[in-house]
Amino acid sequence: MRVLVLNRRPIVEKIALWFSEAEIDVFLITPKALLYPSEKLPNKSHQYIKGIYPVDNYDSPSINELILKLVEEKQIDRIISATEIDVLRAAKAREKMGLMGQSEISALAYRNKWIMKSLLKKNGLPVARMLQITDRQSVEKFADECGFPVVIKPVDGGGSVGVQIIHHAAQLQDINFELLKSGYLVEEWIEGEFFTIDGLMRNGEMLHCWPSHTTANFSAVSGNSALLSWMLLPDNPLTTELSALISRVIMSLPPTPDTTAFHAEAFFCEKTHRLVLCEIACRPGGAGHVPVYEMAFGLNLYKETLLGQAGLRAQETYRHIYPQTMAGFAWFPPNEGIFHYAPDSCPVSGIIDYQLMARTGRYYQAPRSISDHIAKAFALQPIDRDPAGVITEIDTWWKNNAIWWNEESSPNKTKGIADRAAT
Repeated sequence: MRVLVLNRRPIVEKIALWFSEAEIDVFLITPKALLYPSEKLPNKSHQYIKGIYPVDNYDSPSINELILKLVEEKQIDRIISATEIDVLRAAKAREKMGLMGQSEISALAYRNKWIMKSLLKKNGLPVARMLQITDRQSVEKFADECGFPVVIKPVDGGGSVGVQIIHHAAQLQDINFELLKSGYLVEEWIEGEFFTIDGLMRNGEMLHCWPSHTTANFSAVSGNSALLSWMLLPDNPLTTELSALISRVIMSLPPTPDTTAFHAEAFFCEKTHRLVLCEIACRPGGAGHVPVYEMAFGLNLYKETLLGQAGLRAQETYRHIYPQTMAGFAWFPPNEGIFHYAPDSCPVSGIIDYQLMARTGRYYQAPRSISDHIAKAFALQPIDRDPAGVITEIDTWWKNNAIWWNEESSPNKTKGIADRAAT
């Protein structure tokens, strides 16, 4: 069998090793920057990949032509992927070339939020009220009916890119609605606790999942807070309720025929005390969700979804894989300004991995997606201990120790603080 992998994640070496024991010829399309990072030498594991096709602009429509060309020239049997941008791209190529795998109808249901939530609403699942944007007046009428705030988002977005929270009518005057007509919707704001649910599915059935309490993406993307997430304890009633909700969601959408990872988001609404689905995607979650899942279950969701789409995970049930530990992560986004200082190590008990990527004196822009970060940390706790305390403690620790310079500050103003931090 011959498999074409579409990949934009820094997991090229792992992909090579995951497929090295299978009797499969692997071909890979991936950004050039992931293959030849300046600080690393070429990895020997690449020899397990039959053909590598590095590209400068992975988002370019020309990648679609490259996919079709390789399918024909290399006699590809399956196209597989693990990222949002590739879901519909891969499905269209499969259908055009007559290959097995997720259909375009299924891909659209998981990629297009309007189609997704319309199907779920039709099947009686709780989703936020929404409206496709046509003009300013339609949004104003929707806001009058639902009340402010409302959320404007692209129907096919990912990582909270392009999401806007509108708190009052005056904010609508600054929006160019002509640019939004082709692919945006407006939703009511759901006030309540936010949860993410990661797992695996196949043919309309949920195979495995676990929910985490996660801080809302909107705040993290704006740079106002860190992205914090921790697994719910097994005896938390919401663990069962969220799993049941996602199972119903998966059954209500056009199925993925092969074992595929999913990442879902849901709210526990304060007003109704009911769960409301935000959205679901048919790929692994970003930020720290994949490492946390692997820490708890020994399952790497990138590996499982890629091998699954290649037909190598057709029999696994996963049902009896229970968490061996409780895990969580903290993702610290950049502020807009010059980074001055943060500690190189973290003293918080329960943190097993802390990494600082920011460089002193470097100017950083505000985050543009939920994945943008300049430091990260992972927490690990026993199976009966809630990791929430560790995650919130490191969040406080970061706020008290990270120092930035911006337009309102200068080296002179912050010198005393910086001197104390350095000692």
